[in-house]
Amino acid sequence: MKYIFLFLSLALVGISPAAPADSSATAPQPFTQNILPKDAYVFYVIGDWGRKGKYHQRQVAEAMNQCAQKAAPQFIISTGDNFYTFGVKSTKDKLWKKSYENIYNGSAIKQTDWYPVLGNHDHYGNQQAEIDYSKIKTHWKMPSAYYSSEVQTSDNTKITLVFTNSEPLVHDNKAETENQWKWIDSTLATSTATWKFVVGHHPVYSSNPMHGDSPPLIERLRPMLEKYQAQAYFCGHDHDLQHQQPQGSKVDYFVSGAGSELRPSASYQHTKFAQSTAGFALVAITHSTMTVYFIDEKGTVVYQYSRGK
Repeated sequence: MKYIFLFLSLALVGISPAAPADSSATAPQPFTQNILPKDAYVFYVIGDWGRKGKYHQRQVAEAMNQCAQKAAPQFIISTGDNFYTFGVKSTKDKLWKKSYENIYNGSAIKQTDWYPVLGNHDHYGNQQAEIDYSKIKTHWKMPSAYYSSEVQTSDNTKITLVFTNSEPLVHDNKAETENQWKWIDSTLATSTATWKFVVGHHPVYSSNPMHGDSPPLIERLRPMLEKYQAQAYFCGHDHDLQHQQPQGSKVDYFVSGAGSELRPSASYQHTKFAQSTAGFALVAITHSTMTVYFIDEKGTVVYQYSRGK
């Protein structure tokens, strides 16, 4: 009954149940290394995962490990909601073991660095503990609530990664967030990297009926992404896999929030792909191209998208 109600509600607001908007870009197939561009620099993106292995978390972790045996990631980005339901209490909270260390412990990923951002559920707990855990677990790279990193590929291609703390940004409390807005602007403005990616928890654009678009990010973040020619924004918050791209925009918006619990998905005018499938994103970078693969809990590529810089 609730799904009938959901369908009718979506129809009233112009949102349809999810289906690939560009079927030519979607050809489900088992992930193999030979589908990657030659000599690609690879990283994974996963969000909304910290549930002590429940729902689909453990299966997605196993799929990540299986894929890593074929294409090892240089690092893993977490788009937030790292620990449900109320974050962690301290660096000694049992959730570190139950939801993180004991889950992502496959032989091919257990030594991989993680670059996390804070989600709204992380804000319910001790945010500083997630930052301080970087001093305990060297593979957990979170120096502050928002930060940036620049990496370089084997062919000297530079990638700038801007990790935001989107919870205060979406509430648009200017007194608390103005410093972060200025920092995002400055970091993007001064980057000389070929590829510029911004990461947050909340979507700029999302067709999911649970949360959807974030107007404050559309108002303030989108103009920065376009002005400084960032190619993509990665986030979570909505529990599905999405690729959104507003007409006329050169920025791709990816939702990777399907690390454990799922919610019904949907599509709307900006949607290139949206599916309520447990999984993660694999991003492959060369000097001239970015390719994003959505991979489900069985190790199947359910969506593939490529673009130039």
